[in-house]
Amino acid sequence: MASKEKNGKKDIISIVIMVVGMIVIVISAYNLWKIMQDYHKSNKLYDNLADEFVTEHPEPVTEAAEEEIPWYELANVDLDQVKAINPDVVGWIYFENEEISYPILYSGDNDTYLRTALDGSSATAGSIFMEGANHPDFQDCHTIIYGHNMKNLSMFGRLKYYKNSGYYGEDHQYFQIFTGDEVYRYEIFAFADVPADSEVYTVPYAPDDAFQEFIDGLYRTSYEDTGVSAGQNDKVVTLSTCSSGDNRFVVHAVRVDAHGAAEEGGHEE
Repeated sequence: MASKEKNGKKDIISIVIMVVGMIVIVISAYNLWKIMQDYHKSNKLYDNLADEFVTEHPEPVTEAAEEEIPWYELANVDLDQVKAINPDVVGWIYFENEEISYPILYSGDNDTYLRTALDGSSATAGSIFMEGANHPDFQDCHTIIYGHNMKNLSMFGRLKYYKNSGYYGEDHQYFQIFTGDEVYRYEIFAFADVPADSEVYTVPYAPDDAFQEFIDGLYRTSYEDTGVSAGQNDKVVTLSTCSSGDNRFVVHAVRVDAHGAAEEGGHEE
């Protein structure tokens, strides 16, 4: 009799464990489905924006083609239309040879667009946004732009490729920022993993010796010697995304050219 009761208790325990296990599986599957739906929603939103408002040159961007096609004709962005969707849009970042093409938002803080999409909806991927302590006209000596490191490589997920030996080069050296009437071209000169409290996140700066010291520090910690020159009189943009642990991965670029109303604002040696 005691043996039967003991076996009965074991059966009940087994059933409970099995039910709990099934509940955990269902909840996990539901959460995964929600994440995938969230990713799909964000991807669709930004893909549609790029399709509607970004016009790319029909020819492939190769070294030979660049000799014939001016950099500022590689793409065009109707930023006024994007701003009509959300007035917090201050620019559009476009990589010349990588699938990074997104609006840049500015709210004056670093929280608003961390988990909020361009259309105001909640989104794990959030938005690409500018450091709240920066001025939104891209005229600061050092401007920081944040984006999540998404597993599906959206947002700034592809920046991690710069850690791969041989990835940096002519084909992955430049990106552009459209601000409306003008477009700036930036050349990447350094990239590295840094702690979340790194001095890399210091803004603003003036075109002085302190800024030169800051730039020299970026060269010292860079994973690669790019040979690209940047100095205290230049405009530097840092792209920041998450990395392993509490670290961040940062990509630093210097403005080397401008087209439109800002043509006189190019790279100064």
